[in-house]
Amino acid sequence: MKSEAIGGYLQLELPRATGEHHREAMRFQSSRAAFLALLQACRPKAVWMPHYICDSMIEPLTITGVPVKRYELDEALRVKSAALGDGELLLYVNYFGICEHNVDDVLNRFPRERVVIDNAQAFFSEPRDCAATLYSPRKFVGVADGGYLVTQLPVSAPTEIDRHTPLRFAHLVKRIDEDAESGYADYTAAEESLKFQQPKCMSNLTRRILMSIDYADVRARRVANFARLHERLSASNAFPITSKGTSTPLCYPYLGGPADLRQRLLAQRIYTPCYWPEVAEAESMPELEKRLGQSAHFLPCDQRLSAAQLDHIAELVLKE
Repeated sequence: MKSEAIGGYLQLELPRATGEHHREAMRFQSSRAAFLALLQACRPKAVWMPHYICDSMIEPLTITGVPVKRYELDEALRVKSAALGDGELLLYVNYFGICEHNVDDVLNRFPRERVVIDNAQAFFSEPRDCAATLYSPRKFVGVADGGYLVTQLPVSAPTEIDRHTPLRFAHLVKRIDEDAESGYADYTAAEESLKFQQPKCMSNLTRRILMSIDYADVRARRVANFARLHERLSASNAFPITSKGTSTPLCYPYLGGPADLRQRLLAQRIYTPCYWPEVAEAESMPELEKRLGQSAHFLPCDQRLSAAQLDHIAELVLKE
């Protein structure tokens, strides 16, 4: 190991390192790379996946050639039914960080040692006693990449470190230096660069940034912001929200509102992700999953937002 350099030019100044949130986890360049490493290590005969999931999580199964079996969700976003055969796994998504009760349901109904919990949208949820838990920090805090895997299975850590983080970093600084729109092309390029990659260790830059974050503050702000939107919008929201305030949400899911709501928000520079439009386009998709892909809106409630901004979002949603 090389000794640390002394003197010379200065580096990016970051707050004092206090430690990562999931210190016990294995670190990869992305959540899907962590899932790929898990599949390569345990070689399941098949994996049960929800219809309602991002295509990026099917990618590791395609790479390894592991067969995919699909299950539907019920109206509460629980697993409707799945018949696990010998040597098969089931992956459940903790949707939008507010489905902790559904995680309990999955672990009660299926053998825990064959369940993978995808907490990519539930960064602050604790890992469970199951086959594996996956996390994606960039969905909650300002990093360009990174993924965590918590597992008791014999997964080997990658020997190669991801060195591409500086090339994925532009959108993070452009949003500060210019505006959100100027960095969007860089953001999409950064996301594309994570596709079809063999597992590598999380970069030193991403690790160092993750060590500098005030996670307690991030968590408290998200919980409070979600509660403020829910207070304003719950009466008109058809989305099945069962969170009791103990979860830390990714966003505020909303079903309802005017048909032009997304365009109305865009006109005010309020950007909402789509989870996931490709699901709605699939011909054989169950009705609930198709409806979520077509009609649900995912309103921001992250740690950057003020009470005034949240109230503005609510007013746009409720405006006739």
